[in-house]
Amino acid sequence: MSTFEHFFNPRSVAVIGASQDLASISGQPIAHLKAKGYAGQILPVNPRYTEVAGYTCYPDAASLPVAPDVAVIAVAARRVAGALADLGRKGCRFAVILSSGFAEAGEEGARAQREITATAHEFGMRVIGPNCQGYMNISGRIHVGFGAPYGLTYPAGHLSLTSQSGAFGNSIVMLASQEGIGFRHYVSTGNESVTTSLDFMDAMVDDPATHVIAGYVEGFQDAHRLVGIGRRALQAGKPMLVWKVGTSEAGAKAAASHTANLGGAMALYRAAFKQSGIIEVSDVGDLADCAKALLPQRFPQGNRLAVVTISGGAGIAMADGAFNGGLQLPALDASTVDALKQVLPSFAAVANPLDVTASLLADANLLKVTLEKLADDPNVDMIGLALAAASGKLAVELAREIARISQERDIPILVAWNADPSSVQEAYDILDQARIPRYQSPVRCARGASALWTFAEARRRMDALASEQPLVIHQPQVRAAIAGRRTDLTEYEAKQVLGAYGIRTTQEQLATSAAQAAQLAAGMDAPAVLKIQSADIPHKTEAGGVRVGVRGADAVAAAFDEIMRNARTYAPQAALDGVLVQEMIGSAHELILGINNDPLFGPAVMVGFGGIYAEVMKDVSFRLAPIVRSEAEQMVRELRAFAILDGARGRPKADVEAVVDTLLRLSALAIDLRDVVQELDINPLFVLQAGQGAKAGDALAKPLPPAQAAEPEATRP
Repeated sequence: MSTFEHFFNPRSVAVIGASQDLASISGQPIAHLKAKGYAGQILPVNPRYTEVAGYTCYPDAASLPVAPDVAVIAVAARRVAGALADLGRKGCRFAVILSSGFAEAGEEGARAQREITATAHEFGMRVIGPNCQGYMNISGRIHVGFGAPYGLTYPAGHLSLTSQSGAFGNSIVMLASQEGIGFRHYVSTGNESVTTSLDFMDAMVDDPATHVIAGYVEGFQDAHRLVGIGRRALQAGKPMLVWKVGTSEAGAKAAASHTANLGGAMALYRAAFKQSGIIEVSDVGDLADCAKALLPQRFPQGNRLAVVTISGGAGIAMADGAFNGGLQLPALDASTVDALKQVLPSFAAVANPLDVTASLLADANLLKVTLEKLADDPNVDMIGLALAAASGKLAVELAREIARISQERDIPILVAWNADPSSVQEAYDILDQARIPRYQSPVRCARGASALWTFAEARRRMDALASEQPLVIHQPQVRAAIAGRRTDLTEYEAKQVLGAYGIRTTQEQLATSAAQAAQLAAGMDAPAVLKIQSADIPHKTEAGGVRVGVRGADAVAAAFDEIMRNARTYAPQAALDGVLVQEMIGSAHELILGINNDPLFGPAVMVGFGGIYAEVMKDVSFRLAPIVRSEAEQMVRELRAFAILDGARGRPKADVEAVVDTLLRLSALAIDLRDVVQELDINPLFVLQAGQGAKAGDALAKPLPPAQAAEPEATRP
């Protein structure tokens, strides 16, 4: 966090373009700093004035008595680059550009933004924005920006938030504060011309006073850093919450026009989230629910939740929410059941959910005994407690018992309590002081519990990953053969690449004559599949270039001649390599595997069910390469139709281990050929019965466009 120490705690703040109208955009930064009692120097800069709000106003940056720690730039877009250069020459290291009219406004604005970036790099400056609203060190009462929210007071705490939207980011701070979340830092990053959200998130990992990191994200331009930063946060015990918008086609377009960020494929964002333990949230309330649970830093050993209510309906609602969040509601230990039956009314349902009935409202000791027994139950990792509208003197007693047991047993207890605050404020204060998360509804309480488990499980998984290493394969001759190529590889060529990385393919050879095709087919133990091979004909079926289940020498020779005629008719100018003669696979499951060398994330691997499942069901799983074995196994098992591979309804089990091995080899290929390959698909991968392996039935490879392949490796993700 030392990188941003003088940003969040500036000794001096200059406002370039400062106005004497403190209600204007260029006047508000001074007004808010002054109102919050900022103790450092405030340095207005504007040649039109000698004084602003009681502070000496300077004509330009060169005239400032000191190099400001932070400069706020609030001038017309055309003047920003010049102002930034003046500040750079003065020695300023942080600039916050409030001005808009840059990359979000079209190509002319994009050129102006590139000029900002170049100027910042020339002087070694960190620039926030342009098109942002500022930032707040809420715990230090330093608000630098414009908009009414910068004039408000928020509860100090340990959540730090970045937002690529200014106005909406302000709304998140306001709404989350109303939910009881205390903030450490908030930064509106805007167009991220130089300093990005991930720069701040990375620094927040090292900030001792930040316990939870959150971000509102439209698209990361440096997305390849996400997994590394997320894993650093995991290692530091700091959950990351990311609200990624632009997940729909319409939303992605809006995100691009709003901050000129590339939304990227949501599948890759979610892959990065899974690989780094980042928790995805989808609303302010969702963010607040997760943050409430995570900020106390009391994590469970497992995902088993005991639900206690005074209302059967609340118990059902919490159970549903728990299931949706990946939690289990275990059967209570027999000793727990026996002990509870001795103290609870005979009509109480001693199970999980546990309905202690409204009798609790007359005797707080019932809650004491219940929580103690559940906290000691070996089957229970967390407790979700729904107290409905319990209030009055009893509420204080209940709150004290909850706080005591949570501290003594060190077990996470989350409370859903929706009484009138005026009647239970003392009880609420007791829970808040004891850092017990409390919610307005049982479902939101369950969401908080699921966030606890998601983070705890991610840390456990990360510890396991530390003992694994990704498969590494180097094939420089393959890379050299693809480098500079402008056309797609044919299926035969793509399979040669697969074979170089140990990925098994169907038995096949390339024939250049009908007689050779017949001879090759005769040597196979199965009917033949014949396919035209031409880099100029990517869609073989549309060209009439595929024949399936061909038997006999005469039939194979005739099929060869027909395929060649069809291809010449379909694409007269195409260069024809010949016809691939391939064994036909009978009974097998068909998967699709692939790699995508994404410009934001770098290489990613994918597995899914092939055929109609890929297009209609979209039953696929992604991870960013490289992956290790446990990640490959998880990819396959998280497919919705995995049960089909696992021998559903008594069918033979498929060779899942062969699929995992293929994924690992594909990951190694993706990393080794990241400089030359854009995409590679295996569709289908024929998965045979357990122990018999898997074979690539078809493959397509696209080389990286020459302009991208020519970039130095260090400049790409």
